Parts: sequence; structure tokens; C-alpha cells
Amino acid sequence: MTKQKAVPLKADGARATRTTAAKKGAAKAKATKKRLATTKTTHRLVWRDITCRVTHTPDYISKGWTHLELIVVKPKGAPLPITGTGYLSHFLDEDLLAKHGGAVAFFVGWIEREARTKAWAKAEFKWRQLELFAR
Repeated sequence: MTKQKAVPLKADGARATRTTAAKKGAAKAKATKKRLATTKTTHRLVWRDITCRVTHTPDYISKGWTHLELIVVKPKGAPLPITGTGYLSHFLDEDLLAKHGGAVAFFVGWIEREARTKAWAKAEFKWRQLELFAR
């Protein structure tokens, strides 16, 4: 059983109790949040005349996990083999990202693999030709 300690909340003498375990839990959560507070790094990626912004956030939500974002900057609306919308959010292990050589190298490798498919060749041709009549 945990100890309970009275904690005054108001000047009029009203009291409430908070357990020692709850205090420790709150302190631990605050320390974890402070430790996981990392900075984002932003990179520029250019692939076949399509400029993208890559954002890398290490230790996202929990230690060892990375969040990557890919946003097509120019030309707006340009498709990529890994996203048709121009935005991609991806989570992966920090060690796996390091193995691939970083955020930009990870996305370039993924894009290049997907660009070899017939489906991408067709989609890219269609996009570059600018369809006059929608089907």
C-alpha cells in the first residue's frame, strides 16, 4: 500500500490527497518528456527535378524511434513513386535509418526502387504529359 500525504490546494484550508506513487509517476513522465525533447533536422532532396523537404525527428514518441516526413515543395502536386499526394509520414527504428545512411539516403533508395515499376512509369508519363481530358 502506498503512503498518502495531505497536500493543501486552497487558502481556505480545503485539502486533497495525492499518493507518493503519483508524484513519482508525474516526475518520471516529466523527466522522460524532457529527455526525449529533440530537435528536428530538415534536409533538401532533389529527385528528377522534383524538390522535396525531408524532416527527421529522432526519438519521436519513444527512445530509438524516428519520424520522417517527406513533402514535395516544387513543383506543387508532383507525384513521387512513394506518394501520390506529395506528403509522406514514416516511422522507423533509428538503427535501420543509420544503416541506410540517413534520412535523405533512405528516401532516395526507396524512391529509386519504386521508380523501376511499370506503374510508376505510366503515372509519371501521364503527369508529365498533362492530361487534357479527365476520364
